[in-house]
Amino acid sequence: MSTPGNVIRVLAFLFYNTILIAQTVNYTSSQNIIANPERGLQKYSITSNNYATAVGANNLSVSTLEDWKNGSDKVTVVFRYFLLDAFLDSNINNTYLDNIRNDFDNIRLAGLKTIVRFSYSNSQGTEPQQPTKTQILTHISQIAQILDENKDIILSHQAGFIGTWGEWYYTNSAEFGTEGSISTEQWNNRKEIVDAMLSATPTNIPLQVRYANIKKTMYGNTPLTEQTAYKNTANARIGFFNDAFLNDYGDQGTYSVSNQCATPVGTSDYNFIANETKYLPMTGETNGLNGCDSGFRTSGANAIDEMNLTNWTTINRDFYTPFWDGVIASNTYEEIVRRLGYRYTLTSSSVTVNNLDFDLALEIQNVGFARIFKERDVYLMIQNTETNDIITSLIDTDIRTWENTTTINQNFDIGISGTFKLYLWIPDNDVTLQTNPDYSIQLANTGTWNSPTGYNDLLQTITLEPSLSVDDIVLENNKLSIYPNPTSSDLTIKVHESIKEDIQIYNSLGQLIMKIHPLKIQKIDVSHLDGGIYFFKIGNSKIAQCKLIKK
Repeated sequence: MSTPGNVIRVLAFLFYNTILIAQTVNYTSSQNIIANPERGLQKYSITSNNYATAVGANNLSVSTLEDWKNGSDKVTVVFRYFLLDAFLDSNINNTYLDNIRNDFDNIRLAGLKTIVRFSYSNSQGTEPQQPTKTQILTHISQIAQILDENKDIILSHQAGFIGTWGEWYYTNSAEFGTEGSISTEQWNNRKEIVDAMLSATPTNIPLQVRYANIKKTMYGNTPLTEQTAYKNTANARIGFFNDAFLNDYGDQGTYSVSNQCATPVGTSDYNFIANETKYLPMTGETNGLNGCDSGFRTSGANAIDEMNLTNWTTINRDFYTPFWDGVIASNTYEEIVRRLGYRYTLTSSSVTVNNLDFDLALEIQNVGFARIFKERDVYLMIQNTETNDIITSLIDTDIRTWENTTTINQNFDIGISGTFKLYLWIPDNDVTLQTNPDYSIQLANTGTWNSPTGYNDLLQTITLEPSLSVDDIVLENNKLSIYPNPTSSDLTIKVHESIKEDIQIYNSLGQLIMKIHPLKIQKIDVSHLDGGIYFFKIGNSKIAQCKLIKK
């Protein structure tokens, strides 16, 4: 900075060329239930009969959605079941399509996301459970634009359209077969529906199928890996929903088992889904208490174990009530709610400053049941404490790989001096939601969340200063140089010939330990000094001071 008639470079620390300043913060984890996006308990909702006849009928209300989010369960996901029973023989009308748009608008206004499923029948019977394949394909093409318009708030798109509840079991259809009797041609017809869904659904939205054999039959049983996941392929895009979690008959068809009471854990289907859901969503609900083992499988403790094994992201809170009553009675409810999906806890951060750049080390634990499955960028927000200006720097990490303990080490060279506060920001990747803190991820720590911005405060404040050479310290147009720095014995002091005042040396406690009469160049012995940092000062000058490190 400059002042009239003088150039002053203040607090020029010569030893910055060789010494690094490190500071570490350890964090306290929080046990609070957090309203984080794309995870947790989901609320159930279904369209009514007048959804097809009156715009605004049966739309989700913003106030109800906000109540769910702000309530004790911190719900951020709503399951929206679009019942298309009015269109078994016709295209979806504009009233129905407009109501879908209204629902999506309200979900976005409330700061939630949605899991969607389209189906034609909500009860078993002898009547058709879905239209013809041709009509279904037309319906899928009709909703394609709406899905694209709202891809920012759609968490997943479940493969409904076929069978009662859209679960692909009971179809009463020669085109699609029924569970236990599906021909190769009927499987091909089913696959044509899923292929059409993949084409109509934006690539950032995963699909979900009801049971393991659907994906294995149509797309093979080669398991996903870190190298094949997150691609625009059918295998990388199709996850699972389990609407009979922990029930008998292998969660009622989710897994192939030998008999009603056989446990699915450890079977090939179970292992397949456990692997796929490392990279893809697992959601659903319980639909009854498993009586085969005196209720052990549907106990809260076992629910926690199996949610962890199969990487559960969300589960329906509204069904099945006796299951949830048992979970509450066993004091496992809050652990389930906390751990559904991801739960990131910051363990520590360490900052090492060197001139205008610094190294940041982060240790983060994921104590949730699952990894996040949608791409999100992670940023370091560097805020100037004087101007409040923010520099946004991308952190080189893929949050989808954060499992157990993750360590991040990265250098940041922002090229400017000043004092800065550091924040971690994990926003939604979609530009429409990025600046909305409702869609940013809050770390499960105490005293770090900044709700207005959606930033996580690292509780780190750093000062960056430029490095200067031995001739670069200017004090009222007079030069002072000390070298080598650091040193263990001899030190050379070089001063401008105009300096007449004594040079004072202070220790880190501010105690004067030595005075030196100024000579143009002189060498002094500092071997007798204790190791540490010392300050050089000219006379009574309060303008600046130099630092020496004694080894």
